[in-house]
Amino acid sequence: MNVLAISFPFPPMALPRSIQVARLLSGLGSAVTLICAETDAIKLDSTIYPDAEREIEKLVRVKFTAQLLGKQFGRVLYRLSRKRWNERYRNPDQYRSWSTPVLETVTGLLEIEKPRFDCIVTFGQPFTCHMIGLELKRRLNLPWVAYFSDPWIENQFNEYDPHARELNLRSESLVLQQADMVLMNSRETIDLVFSKYPVELKDKARVLPHAFDEELFKEVSSPASGRLLIRHIGEFYGPRTPYPVLRALLHGRKVDSTRYEDVTFEFIGPYDLGPELDEILSNPLLPDVRFGGRISYLESLAAMGQSDGLLLIDAPSEQSVFLPSKLIDYIGSGKPICGITPPGTANSLIREIGGLAADPMDIESIEKVLADFVDQVRERKHSADRLPWGRPDVRSRFARAAVQSQFSRYLVECVRSSGREVEPDAV
Repeated sequence: MNVLAISFPFPPMALPRSIQVARLLSGLGSAVTLICAETDAIKLDSTIYPDAEREIEKLVRVKFTAQLLGKQFGRVLYRLSRKRWNERYRNPDQYRSWSTPVLETVTGLLEIEKPRFDCIVTFGQPFTCHMIGLELKRRLNLPWVAYFSDPWIENQFNEYDPHARELNLRSESLVLQQADMVLMNSRETIDLVFSKYPVELKDKARVLPHAFDEELFKEVSSPASGRLLIRHIGEFYGPRTPYPVLRALLHGRKVDSTRYEDVTFEFIGPYDLGPELDEILSNPLLPDVRFGGRISYLESLAAMGQSDGLLLIDAPSEQSVFLPSKLIDYIGSGKPICGITPPGTANSLIREIGGLAADPMDIESIEKVLADFVDQVRERKHSADRLPWGRPDVRSRFARAAVQSQFSRYLVECVRSSGREVEPDAV
């Protein structure tokens, strides 16, 4: 099967979506032509699947440049007309200008090499990729699979004003109507996104979760020190902060000064949390808490594997449909997991695999869950159990081979439902 894939991020871009796309497309077993971005606007990480490019039949990088003049113009336009600014930079996003060179690149490929594609796959975010898919669907009349790593309209981190929401709702509606199949990483995301559309539109939606790569977790061990090492790995920004955990730790020590005396809590990843963090860290009652900066992707996996336990911290909300790719890597590491995450997808998965979870808005619950988690981690560290932590049947659902195989079956289903033939070895 010949697949035309559009994804802005791909290794070595230091984005979680680069990892997701590489895991799905590299070594898929189909002839993949991938159009991705080349840009200096995003940090690079050479440890993210360095062999991914060699495992794709044809990879074409299309330049995206965020020019200084464009940024200055954007600031002026934002002050003069928020409506015009939305149309230029949030319709659907700041990568909109990438559409034209990508469409020109595809046109050139078709004219020169004349490939016969069986289907189109677009990966969002950015949602510009889906708008490219919408135009390719119109031009090529091929089956189209649209993969969503996160919700579009319902994503709280997008912070749309009413006009930007209207623009993006119109675009999302067109994509969901025209795509032949829509992939999202949880049933809860599908239910939320499609709740505002006619019920029959939901029939084209399928669940495809993130995956972990077992090959990257070969060196998993417990720290040699007698102290427990519990880590959170990932960036803090916006409403996602470590404060609920730090406040719970402080209160726990006020109740029992010996609690956590054998535990180090380490937060690894970029953070810009202001003076409030300095104030909390200076409190003598706080247990041993350390903050470190950005590390490479492979270093982050090693840090997971060399921990005694792992913390997931999400932004507070009433309900969350997000399934962080970091949580799936946590599962791959085989280490105990505690989630400070709202009711919803991640919270349910952590409990299903055998972990503990608490709502980030409930400090009392966080305090109890952290104490219970430390007790569990301590017991495991001092036992002879060296098997990967977590229910094996749950872990296996997120292994790369299982998820990639499901993705391949979805592509075949989409192509066949359009009335096209698929070679037997593509099933």
